[in-house]
Amino acid sequence: MADYTLDQFVVFSAVVECGGFAAAARKLGRAQSAVTHAIRHLEEASGLLLFDRSGYRAALTDAGRALLPRARQVLAEAEGFRRMSQGFALGLEASLVIAVGPFVGEAPLAQGLARLHAELPTVRVVLRHEPHDRALELLGLGQTQVAVLAEATPIGRQFESFRFAEQTLVAVAAPGHPLAAEPQPIAPERLRQHMQVVWRSDTESLSPQDLGVHATDCWSVNTLAAKRSLLLAGVGWGSLPDHLVVDDLAQGRLVRLEPLSWEGRDRMPSFHTVVVWRRDAVAGPAQRALLALLRDPLNTAVTASR
Repeated sequence: MADYTLDQFVVFSAVVECGGFAAAARKLGRAQSAVTHAIRHLEEASGLLLFDRSGYRAALTDAGRALLPRARQVLAEAEGFRRMSQGFALGLEASLVIAVGPFVGEAPLAQGLARLHAELPTVRVVLRHEPHDRALELLGLGQTQVAVLAEATPIGRQFESFRFAEQTLVAVAAPGHPLAAEPQPIAPERLRQHMQVVWRSDTESLSPQDLGVHATDCWSVNTLAAKRSLLLAGVGWGSLPDHLVVDDLAQGRLVRLEPLSWEGRDRMPSFHTVVVWRRDAVAGPAQRALLALLRDPLNTAVTASR
């Protein structure tokens, strides 16, 4: 079996990147003879000539060009091993499980996770889309470390949270729906005359007294994606978070409705997204880094040592 060493791959890659043995030696801080020695041993171990030395500059042979990507892959794997082992030595989590509620606009969360990945690439993230109550249940059981939810009912004393983003509900209908042609703002009695598509979780039942229910005739769905699909198809009218309909409104697939009143207010309600975690749980470096990024999106000093 060939006796390869990681250092030989380091030297091999450096010679190619620097364009020669002398330049590679300078980059690595070694004598040129040591670089030449390492390449010679790699060629002997592989039984192949990796560089053609007949010209002014050493040039890769066909075998060298074919094997270079493999050598770089080995180096990348070794670097990944080093970073992961250092992370574990610091107590870095192998993964973070994040529960995401149905009304959460995910773009700000995705931006935070992208920065977390850039800083801590060995941490695996698992996103779980869960109903509000189920997300809190999983958090309480320790099956998720963080939940991102719409601020609704009190979350309980066992949790801590901070506000993350603000969203607004938008009443919409398809362009061909009768309400789209109504003079704005639309009186409540006109809304009641047209079937409304209403979101409810699997654990909730629908009644005419529920918040957000304005029509006598209602269809109920348990996902916002299904609600949006029905509204796009012209089946009734309804409200959706602004992040779900911004493109539909811009492209004319849906039309914004302006109710005269909504639950006694003269405008559509806004709500906050909150980031939640267990008060008594010990947060690892990755969780602390994520919370810092979501709390302060402009934060630029996120490290695993926190």
